[in-house]
Amino acid sequence: MVKGRFIMNPFPEMQISPNDQLQLQDLANSIIMTNLDNYNTFVTGKRKVDTRRWKKIKEREKLVVYAERPESAHTAGSEPSGSGIPMILCVGVIEGKLEDTMYGVISEDLETMRIKASYVGDLSGAAVLDPIVLPTLEDPFQSLIVKWMELDIPFASTSLVTATMCT
Repeated sequence: MVKGRFIMNPFPEMQISPNDQLQLQDLANSIIMTNLDNYNTFVTGKRKVDTRRWKKIKEREKLVVYAERPESAHTAGSEPSGSGIPMILCVGVIEGKLEDTMYGVISEDLETMRIKASYVGDLSGAAVLDPIVLPTLEDPFQSLIVKWMELDIPFASTSLVTATMCT
């Protein structure tokens, strides 16, 4: 990650209306509740991932990450997912404390995103567009922040071909 890519927000300032903020909070809460139900079903079941619904995209140490297949996100009769938002599923064990993992996931400002990216190396650019709910000392893991992130995928650009057209 190049530090220069995190210098400024590439988008105009965003001001989400109070009504839209409430709708985003409702959407986030509904996704959380659905996923808690899915987690309880997973734990009480045989702890098997439905590969018809989820495609494995990455495996590292004791953690496997799946992406929801687009065709299964809209299938009638399936559990509601992210209302058209691409969903991911992580299954496995992360060693350490939950608090440490959560601090690694939450980044409420540009400086925190820079620090995380310097350790993880997974972002090539990012910006906080609108912090709707910021974490507090009393509730450090409660947040809702609209962000733009550009993932740093090694060798992703090696297959691109630049074409110049002359008329």
